[in-house]
Amino acid sequence: MSERTIRPHEPTINRHQFVPHYLGVISNALIWSQSRFFLEAFDCGINEIRVISVLADCGELTGRGFCDALMMNKSIVSRTLRDLQDKHLIQSPGEGRNRKYLLTDSGYALNAKIVKISLERERRLLRGFSERDKVIMLGYLAKMVENLEHTGDFDDLLDSLGTGEGQDK
Repeated sequence: MSERTIRPHEPTINRHQFVPHYLGVISNALIWSQSRFFLEAFDCGINEIRVISVLADCGELTGRGFCDALMMNKSIVSRTLRDLQDKHLIQSPGEGRNRKYLLTDSGYALNAKIVKISLERERRLLRGFSERDKVIMLGYLAKMVENLEHTGDFDDLLDSLGTGEGQDK
C-alpha cells in the first residue's frame, strides 16, 4: 500500500504540474548521459566540458567568471581548471587571483566536437518543437535564470512556518 493511500490528506506536490520537477528530470538525464559519453569518448567529465564550452564562447575568463557563468562552486571550478591545464586543453599565461584562462589549440579542437554533439543533442531534445517554440522557451528559461536569485533565501519562508532561527522548536 502506498504512503499516499495511507495518508491521503497530507500535502503533496504533483510532479506533473511542478516546473522544478521537469527541469530536474531533464537536467539529470542530459547530464548523466553526456557525462558518461564525454568521459568514454574524450576523457573529460561534465564539468570539464562545461568549462571548455563556456571558454570557447567567451574567449577568456577568470576563475570567478566561470563560477558566475556556470553557477558552479569555486572549489569545483578550481579543480576543473587544474585538470584541464594538466590535459593541455586550457592555459593561463598570468598568475594570481584574476588570471584569465584561454583554450589551447587542443581545447578548441575538442570544443568543435562538443559543439557538434551538443547541437545534435539539442535537436533531438526539441524534436516536435518549432523554431518559434524554441525562442519562446529560451525566453522562459532566461527569465527563470534571472529569478534564481529569489529562490535561495528561505529565512522568510521558515519564519512563516515557525521553523526559522530564533523560533522555539
